[in-house]
Amino acid sequence: MYENPGLAGLGTHDELRRHRLESGDLAPEIIGGINLDEGTADSGIPLGFVVRPGRPWRRALWSQHLTEGQASDRSYPPCHRWFPHRSWPVAVQPPPEGSLDEESLDALLDTLSRWSVDGPGTDCVAFYASLPAGDFDDPHVWRGPLSAVPELIEDRGGPYPFSPTNLWPTDRSWFIWTDYDLLGTKVSGPRQLVEAVKIHPALETVDWSAQPH
Repeated sequence: MYENPGLAGLGTHDELRRHRLESGDLAPEIIGGINLDEGTADSGIPLGFVVRPGRPWRRALWSQHLTEGQASDRSYPPCHRWFPHRSWPVAVQPPPEGSLDEESLDALLDTLSRWSVDGPGTDCVAFYASLPAGDFDDPHVWRGPLSAVPELIEDRGGPYPFSPTNLWPTDRSWFIWTDYDLLGTKVSGPRQLVEAVKIHPALETVDWSAQPH
């Protein structure tokens, strides 16, 4: 998640979209004869991998926004229900759905490398589910060194606009899961690895299993 103080007070992503629609700067989104703009709101939440924006954008913490406005609904895994915004302010780039962002992916891979038997060369399997792969007919499974994972992503020259749905080493010592409809990534593994993820300065974590359901 990132924020740009220079855009504060300029409204929400939905307000900006509707202004552009009214001015004719943007065409309405029509699918199957249905105008989606008439009954939906633009939340501003990006779908898929997000590259680290340059200045004046700066990293923002979930905790800053979880405490704003109404209480979040944490009976669900990390998703839009955790935040008070139906549509986010244009000054904020919310966390993406279905993928780690660039900074989080790099930080997580760095941590996994340090806790894997062969470091960045650890033999891993990456799986893409049907929606992030854009393919409902064939399975998308890749195998290679941990260091090659970023090469699967479009912005790094790969075929996918998302980070992997699942990622694990062939020795099965840890497991990563990113759901297409959620804003967070689940890390499972030895306690020492989980603690290393928690203390990484570029990663923000929550023990969701400890939340009331």
